[in-house]
Amino acid sequence: MDWHLMEAVADTTTMSERKTTSAQTIVIISSLILLIVALGLQAGGVMSPSWQVVDIREFRSTHHHGLWLDCVRPQLHLLKNQDKDDLPLHCTYKFDMSATEIIDENIEDIDQNSAAGESEHHQFFGWHKFTLGFMLCAIILAAFSLLCGICAPCSSGFAVLYAILVAFTAFTATCGDAIFFFAAHRVDSRFVQGLVGTYEQNIGMAFYLHVAGTTISCLALIMAAISAYSLLQNNESDRHLPMREMAPLHEPRFARV
Repeated sequence: MDWHLMEAVADTTTMSERKTTSAQTIVIISSLILLIVALGLQAGGVMSPSWQVVDIREFRSTHHHGLWLDCVRPQLHLLKNQDKDDLPLHCTYKFDMSATEIIDENIEDIDQNSAAGESEHHQFFGWHKFTLGFMLCAIILAAFSLLCGICAPCSSGFAVLYAILVAFTAFTATCGDAIFFFAAHRVDSRFVQGLVGTYEQNIGMAFYLHVAGTTISCLALIMAAISAYSLLQNNESDRHLPMREMAPLHEPRFARV
């Protein structure tokens, strides 16, 4: 009877462990899916120039000021016979030296050039570099997190490393969003000075796209932390399991007198 009872207990324990392992795997896979979505949103936000958008009526164009790319497109109501998808989009890189020289010339001739005030916003300022640096670090960390997350269901060490990398991913992405948000609301960054009037820049879709990715990465962090904690708890239980097996066993042949 003792042997049958022990086998029943062992079977129950095995089934419980299987259910726990399956639940942990589902949580990790869900976290990986969220992290992939967050990575796509963050990468799309960084690549887009629509971080700050301003409609300058005297120039008859809409300006998109990004972190590393600036684009200009003509206003839609001025092009009656042209399709929206065929509108020309002129873009320049903030780190392009030839474009930088033109910007410097416009700024020096600010009294005679109406585009000089707007040209200042095409410069590669320090806060652009810090924001872009944090966001690129977040993307790189997210990529490494995915590699560790694939191995996380098989090893508690990888699960812990995965949770740590996701935490750094969410932290660096949040820092990038915060730097841009506060810098974009400064007076010298928020308003564009034209020849006739002053125009206010609005936060573009690229920022909200990246913030959505940051929020989803935080959700992935919560799920990764739960799975890592659960795997560590299972390992602690497995370490104490051999001590339970050291209990004395009573066999019928030793019980006879």
